[in-house]
Amino acid sequence: MRIPDLVAAVAIAGLGAYLVREGGELGLGEPTEPGSGFMFWWIGAAMILAGGALGVTGLLAPAGRQPADMPPAGGPLAQPLIGIVALVGYALALQPIGFIPTSAALLSGLFIFVGGYRWQVSLAMGVAGAFLCWLLFARLLGSNLPAGILVNTMFGN
Repeated sequence: MRIPDLVAAVAIAGLGAYLVREGGELGLGEPTEPGSGFMFWWIGAAMILAGGALGVTGLLAPAGRQPADMPPAGGPLAQPLIGIVALVGYALALQPIGFIPTSAALLSGLFIFVGGYRWQVSLAMGVAGAFLCWLLFARLLGSNLPAGILVNTMFGN
């Protein structure tokens, strides 16, 4: 049993439960017209699941044993800093470049540099993830996502 994992699991699941409650109070809306609490509710639900998964792995893992044999390259701050820089770059590039290419680049980069996947797998997962998010939010839910320069150039929007 790893106590730090259990503490983190309770904190994550607790925050997720708070988001689910608040999202429900704000109103979920309809699938075609999401309400104010729609995203809060789903993010909270995902956090509860993630906290539960972390709690289970924390309970099942032997005490004192780290999940990976080797520490991350660049020291303990490298991966969080990569994530922060990637998200800032994503926020700056989202409007001019567009949702699909920017999201695909973000996801692929995170899979490579933080997840440690091979570039071929990372690229495939990044493109598929960006396209599936676009399909869910733009097509199924009718959300307005930034089209970007590629779509504007190709379709004259």
